[in-house]
Amino acid sequence: MITLKKLLLNCMMLASVGVLFMACEGEDGLDGIDGVDGADGTDGVDGNDGGDFTPDPGMFSNKSNLEPLVAMMPQFNYVKAYSMLSSSDTLSNEFKLVGAQDGAGFLKDPNSDGYIYVVNAEDTYAVSRIMLDKNLKPLTGEWLLNSSVGDYARQCSGTMWEAAIHGGSQDLFLSASESINYDVKGIDPYMTPTPGADFGLDALGEFSWENAVPLPKDAYTGKTVILGGDDDSSGSQGQVTMYLSENGDADLENGKIYVLRFKEISNGAGGKTAVTAGQIYNESNLDFQKSYAVEFVEIAGGKDLTKNEMEDACVAVQASAFMRVEDVDYQKGSDAKGRNVFFAVTGRGPGAGTYNDWGTVYKLELDAANPLQGNLTQIISGNTDTNKADGNVALLQSPDNICVTENFVYFQEDPNSFSKGHSAFIYQSDLNGNNSRPVLELVIRQDLVENGSSGFSGEFGALTDISDKVGVPGTFILNLQPHYWTNTSFKGRDGHSFSDLGDEDDQGGQIVLLQGLPR
Repeated sequence: MITLKKLLLNCMMLASVGVLFMACEGEDGLDGIDGVDGADGTDGVDGNDGGDFTPDPGMFSNKSNLEPLVAMMPQFNYVKAYSMLSSSDTLSNEFKLVGAQDGAGFLKDPNSDGYIYVVNAEDTYAVSRIMLDKNLKPLTGEWLLNSSVGDYARQCSGTMWEAAIHGGSQDLFLSASESINYDVKGIDPYMTPTPGADFGLDALGEFSWENAVPLPKDAYTGKTVILGGDDDSSGSQGQVTMYLSENGDADLENGKIYVLRFKEISNGAGGKTAVTAGQIYNESNLDFQKSYAVEFVEIAGGKDLTKNEMEDACVAVQASAFMRVEDVDYQKGSDAKGRNVFFAVTGRGPGAGTYNDWGTVYKLELDAANPLQGNLTQIISGNTDTNKADGNVALLQSPDNICVTENFVYFQEDPNSFSKGHSAFIYQSDLNGNNSRPVLELVIRQDLVENGSSGFSGEFGALTDISDKVGVPGTFILNLQPHYWTNTSFKGRDGHSFSDLGDEDDQGGQIVLLQGLPR
């Protein structure tokens, strides 16, 4: 009993102390009552009305009403895709995207905190300029070139000549023409649109141009060097071309035209031998992942030749043949690395009886002192069970566009002429073609197809690394050509219709943003 009384007494004393402490604390806090004036801040509750405002979701968000038409592979599930613009969207000035988005260039807008995206519409024979805000939201669009020009052509791959990188004082979009008419057009990305103007750069010559890629200005200081791909399988077949001027780093008028020719070939036993003068060689004369000496030989008077005359001239100088040279790019990171040039060769498919069925990718290492000399290595091949059966990427079908960073090669498929039974992939490899694996694939949405077909119709356009310009590593823009998506409302959007080539193109297209792609 005594123990219980003591316990109760202690509890009462503790409670009293607690009350005392609470009272003491409260009295100290009385000084703080002045802070009650801060309660006026409750007027800020009116700010709740701001709930009606939707904050800008930032750069990495869908801006289009259509989900991205790409699916990441499991090994690249950390890379995110966002749709920027689709043919189902309408911009504020009524601009609407057409299909077959291909070559592209990306610049900061000198008149705002946003950006400029210039992009080819291959099957509309047009080039558009799309203005983007600081978060890459498309604002307006307009046509810098359309089929009203007299020498309209399929505008395939394209590369932005940036003065700060490639030389001179003017940025210039080099848009390459693959068929119908055969030239490279130099388009001022800042100009007032004159979509029927010529823009032709005649000095680069006439080929079945897939792309024309200028090297960095100090890869060869004081020289202008432009590498090109000839997407051809007839006559002299496909060439690797070079425009070279010794008259400064931005001379597009007075240079000479050259084409690649092997100096060495395989001896058939794993070794090399010198070529025989006067003989024409092709890809079948090279062994996979072996390096061979090459040179560029001049096409005399090349700028004045027609496309057919150029074919004859290439045969006359024994230019080495490739089965349709597609896109070209160079390694990033330094001037010296810029002398490492990569190009894709699309092949002709099985049953065509050629020396390249499924496609190849090459690395061309140009001599540090002389761009007309170098070494060539086939680093990627889809010919694992055909031709020499020495390839390394069994899934590969018709490589087309290519993007090279400081550490990786990204090569993209165009399986519309021949296929291995899957939709178009983009692959990543190291700079020697090793560790190749698919990064993403084109999504085939049956709900966008008139008859619900599950065919694999579609390909990719330019993959462009914009990381340095937007200040976020691993940021790329990718163009999509979902050929299966057609609608009559997509016709004639570039402001000029044509009839001599058949029906106006009715394909849809999309531009997507990739976040976190390794560089």
